[in-house]
Amino acid sequence: MSSEPVRKDSSPSIPEKESLPYNDKRSESEVAKDEDGVDVVAKLIAGHGEESDLDPEAALELRKKLDRNMLPLLCALYTLQFLDKNSLGSSSILGIIQDNHLTTNQFNNLSTAFYIGYIIFVGPHAWLMQRFPIAKYIAANIGLWSVFLGLQAVCHNYGGLFGLRLLLGASEGCITSGIMTIMTMFYTRVESTQRISWTFMCNGIASIIAAFISFGVAHTKATARPHQSQWFMIIVSILSVIVSALYFWRMPDNPATARFLNDDEKLNVIKRIRINQNGVEAKVWKRYHGSIVKLKVPIQFMDITDKENKAFRYPL
Repeated sequence: MSSEPVRKDSSPSIPEKESLPYNDKRSESEVAKDEDGVDVVAKLIAGHGEESDLDPEAALELRKKLDRNMLPLLCALYTLQFLDKNSLGSSSILGIIQDNHLTTNQFNNLSTAFYIGYIIFVGPHAWLMQRFPIAKYIAANIGLWSVFLGLQAVCHNYGGLFGLRLLLGASEGCITSGIMTIMTMFYTRVESTQRISWTFMCNGIASIIAAFISFGVAHTKATARPHQSQWFMIIVSILSVIVSALYFWRMPDNPATARFLNDDEKLNVIKRIRINQNGVEAKVWKRYHGSIVKLKVPIQFMDITDKENKAFRYPL
């Protein structure tokens, strides 16, 4: 039985794909996008990943240095924020209601306007703090709210005050989330929680300072210009400008930009917060994170609620 000759396939051969490395195939825009998504301290910790943990005594000294340089700014900020929020109440006893011919409802609406602006701008602030240097962004907003607060001294009607109170709340909407973000870049979760609690204690200090300012302003002539309520706004506005300048100059955006730390100390800061198990800062807004959080929170809440119901469910 004769075997047929094997025919050679005459179809043109398909060229194999170029075996170029993945990085060589990507466009420059894709490479740039990936570089934007890298943590800002990646270059700082490059080549130090296998080093041992920080010595406890060195970690304690480093934490004290962070406290000396950052806590005074945080306390000053929260003191001024509380002063700004309650500036309307302090000015009410100094004549702002009479000076602007406000009714009771209008005065109450001015307090509401602050929180309307605060709530509306929380989301935009989160996106903008992701894109820009966070400490500089906070300093810019402190400067803006000092302007909005100072302009209230030249208002003579309800409409102008309402608009400025709305903008004042909008500019302060970034403070709490922004400061908490900065704290987690330098401190462990336990340490940052403690220090945030300490800064909130400054609300009481702000009430004392507001009382002294009001006491001093109340001793000026009621008929003099600026009026007593205007003097209060002007003084607090000047204090806010000073804190804005200090924040722009002294508050770091992340450990890599901390002027008061040398290179070794910057690296040690990263070692200290390794226990947090999260990055420091990346300049890419990851939309899916928000969707995951929105999905997980109700599920976790329902799970906790179900467990609590079962814990308190007794047989009849």
